[in-house]
Amino acid sequence: MIPINKPIIEKEEKRAVQEVLDSLYLTDSTLEGGKFVREFERLFAERVGVKHAVAVNSGTSALLAALLSLKTGEGDETITSGFTFSSTATTSIFVGASVRFTDIDLRTYCMSPEDLERKMSEKTKVIIPVHLYGHPSQMDRIVEIARRFGSHIVEDAAQSLGSEYRGRATGSIGDIGCFSLYATKVITCGEGGMLTTDDDELAYKLRMIRSHGQTKGYDAEILGLNLRMPQIEAAIGIEQIKKLDRFISQRRENARFYNEELSRSEKVVTPVEMSYAKTNWSIYTVLVKEKRDEIAAYLRENGVGASVYYPTPLNRLPLFSRQDDIKLPNCENAADHVLSLPVHPALTEEDRRKVCDTFKQALRKFL
Repeated sequence: MIPINKPIIEKEEKRAVQEVLDSLYLTDSTLEGGKFVREFERLFAERVGVKHAVAVNSGTSALLAALLSLKTGEGDETITSGFTFSSTATTSIFVGASVRFTDIDLRTYCMSPEDLERKMSEKTKVIIPVHLYGHPSQMDRIVEIARRFGSHIVEDAAQSLGSEYRGRATGSIGDIGCFSLYATKVITCGEGGMLTTDDDELAYKLRMIRSHGQTKGYDAEILGLNLRMPQIEAAIGIEQIKKLDRFISQRRENARFYNEELSRSEKVVTPVEMSYAKTNWSIYTVLVKEKRDEIAAYLRENGVGASVYYPTPLNRLPLFSRQDDIKLPNCENAADHVLSLPVHPALTEEDRRKVCDTFKQALRKFL
């Protein structure tokens, strides 16, 4: 089976983990974090082009901490895309805010600025654009709308480390950027997340929030949780981020190969990279006009780990059923028709060819 994603763990990561184990220095509850966490944060901030990076234990924790740092709560509203992973929206519920969903641009699967503008209100505290599949959202327009309404921007950059919008790294444009370092991401710590910001005060608050709201221990000043990143994860992250350019280069080459091979068919819509964007190709996603589920099953039965991200728009989930009367036609279109193919750096030339050949066989069989 050619897996949909595959973490690339090499001798450097293994050596780094052993160094942490030998030191017995596994975690650190201080405001600044341990030495491996601090070094990972330094490298991450440098890469994204921001003053501060704050490591946490997951991308979901990053979103939650971001909302807490902006004092988002009861009576506030957040707005995000209706086509994304659920934690983009559930974190708003955790802090007591309500959440509204926008439709997407079907070319990029990212937030529609036009629909965002229609849905803004005086209650909108935070806008959460999602750089889905690694492709940047239209940040100029989103920033302009946010400024007009006095709203904050938290970028859900979970899938977009290394992607750029008009030459600026995702995660460096809004008030706060939130990244995931889960095993399927472009780089991984196994689990893990990162927050990025240029705001000194927000960075300080985020460091407090990730460790029970404390600054010196047992002196909780604000509401926080244990969201800390362990030293082992940070040590892996240090080695992974050094390899980010190589990983993205390989992903871009794989995506180029797929687009060249698959764009000839009128039965699928291959993904685009807009003129304002440079994407990391975190997830390579086509839109299949018919028989998506049958094609996906055929691929998996024949050794290609195709997957669907995401089969249900958020407004259709039971948790958000009170919004099921909201019309998000592009989100629903995408949910019914998208299909993602393996694009990770471990693919061989033979793997890429098998993915394309098997996909073409499936098209002939079902369409």
